[in-house]
Amino acid sequence: MNAGIVILKDGTPCIAYDEALPHPIRHVEFDPEDYQVTLVYEIEGKPESREGRKFAFPLDHAILARLKELEHVAIAMMKDNTMAEFKIYPFVFNGNEA
Repeated sequence: MNAGIVILKDGTPCIAYDEALPHPIRHVEFDPEDYQVTLVYEIEGKPESREGRKFAFPLDHAILARLKELEHVAIAMMKDNTMAEFKIYPFVFNGNEA
């Protein structure tokens, strides 16, 4: 999966990715241990599951600061070289301090 972060015109960070996910997204979670984010899936029958797709790239400090301020992030899937299916999800911090 290819993914990247762009900043929308209103200043909202947006994670764009190019492959279909196996489940809908519940929220996006930040791990302060490695500065990486996971798209946590909403899996039917598993309301407490933390299963998801973790991205291998660490977040930039400026983007992280903006996400701390907003507490949400946009997500978009790339289709035919165009960002589509925009949705806003809660941005959750895993751990005490990010």
